Amino acid sequence: MSTTTKQYPDDTTPEAGTSASLATTQSTVASSATASSATASSATTSSATAQSADTSPAESPLPNEASSAAPTPSMRRRSALIAAALVIPFVFDQLIIVPPSFTSGAGTTGWLPWGVLCLVILATGVLLFADRARRTPMWWIVGAVAAFCAAWLVAHDASLAADWRNASGPTPNFWYSLITGYLALPALLMLFLQLSSATFDIRRPATLIADWFLGWTVSPFSRWPLLIDTLARLVDTATHPDGNDVTSRSPETTLRKIGIALLISLPILCLLTPLLMQADEVFAYGVTHMFEHIDLTGFLFHAAVVVIPAPFLFSLLASVETRTTEPELDGLRRAERRRPFDPTIAAVVLGLVLALYAVFCIIQFTFLFAGAGLPAGYTYAEYARQGFFQLLFVAALNLAGYGVVMTFAPRTRTMIGLEIGLITATVVMLASSATRLGLYIAAYGMTWLRWLSLTFIALLAVILLLALVRLFRERLPLIAVGFILVLVWWVALGLSDPDWVIMSWNAKLGV
Repeated sequence: MSTTTKQYPDDTTPEAGTSASLATTQSTVASSATASSATASSATTSSATAQSADTSPAESPLPNEASSAAPTPSMRRRSALIAAALVIPFVFDQLIIVPPSFTSGAGTTGWLPWGVLCLVILATGVLLFADRARRTPMWWIVGAVAAFCAAWLVAHDASLAADWRNASGPTPNFWYSLITGYLALPALLMLFLQLSSATFDIRRPATLIADWFLGWTVSPFSRWPLLIDTLARLVDTATHPDGNDVTSRSPETTLRKIGIALLISLPILCLLTPLLMQADEVFAYGVTHMFEHIDLTGFLFHAAVVVIPAPFLFSLLASVETRTTEPELDGLRRAERRRPFDPTIAAVVLGLVLALYAVFCIIQFTFLFAGAGLPAGYTYAEYARQGFFQLLFVAALNLAGYGVVMTFAPRTRTMIGLEIGLITATVVMLASSATRLGLYIAAYGMTWLRWLSLTFIALLAVILLLALVRLFRERLPLIAVGFILVLVWWVALGLSDPDWVIMSWNAKLGV
């Protein structure tokens, strides 16, 4: 929790002001000091009175926020957050629970309403936080990629439906839509929301990662007191718009109170009525015939779909609205400054790993790159398929190990040389993976998984080049740039139209 620093005019501190006041008091007579104290007391009282008069009940801070640096949103902002928390589940109900006719025909799949829903969520985030986050480049990048992914699902909905109608089975575009819809879009939407606070520091991505995980776990529950306070103030404002006493008997006030009472009673009646219907058949018969033209069960179900998620969404949105600073993660910052890894231990461990990689690289140059004979019983296609994914996994581990050593090990020439060796060995592994994959594609043709792996190898090669640059340019935000490259890679993969790429490739290979 951070503290709010009080600003003083002309950059004077409280101590300086006190010293100046003390010197002045000592140089004046007792009568002047008494008069000055009386004047100051009067001014303080007047200031407090004016401040009390200027602060409306709707804008006063919450009781448990008196010592918090997080600002209390205005009632207008709170109302906007409540509206957004109701609109999103309402659209979800209308698009996903009860799909409209244009999304449920024979030529559509479930991706069309899902893509439209994601676009609505993005538009809601822009309307709520554009003024605050417009100067955060990462916010725009993530939002643009999320919009592309949602639009891709909408644009390819008919072709995906045609594939399923023809019983052709999962196509490359289907796998791309599956990963995009169920994995990429939810992750991007949460990241877009967390970036909306405009507190992201490109050189401290760990705080954003923490916010992203908190958004799925803690944030939907952490701002419920703010919701309760907001609803209480809305009721108070509705019942006493002019600050009137509760005994007011004006017709407008009476009607307003009746409306509020009906709104409060509605969910209570919706809960009790089904229970009573199950308890007594005669009562159930009477209620059924009373509302025979109304689908009461359906109404209650759709009302629950909208109302139940609303508090969680409000809390999630409010957690972004009230965030002004990121957590410091003091333990991580201290470790980065101290670089606690012993240089001798780190050098020995990394040296042994590089020795193992050197033996592996020699074998690669002998059997794979130089075309030497393979062990008996192996074809090049079988040899290529055997270790491709293992090599990709090792390359990813090497990048992670490189990041840990670079962050927590001392910056010595020996360590820099070993890190260069680690990057070089990883490049050899990527080259081996690409060669193996090329042999396998030549023998058996291109598939979605092979196309995905081939493009991912190219992405890792660019990130490895940036990792090498990072050794000599410490200001390069490698994690942030690498993440942007991943987003660009996924967008390019969608734009390539995997169905067309794989069909064209296999046509050339005659597979």
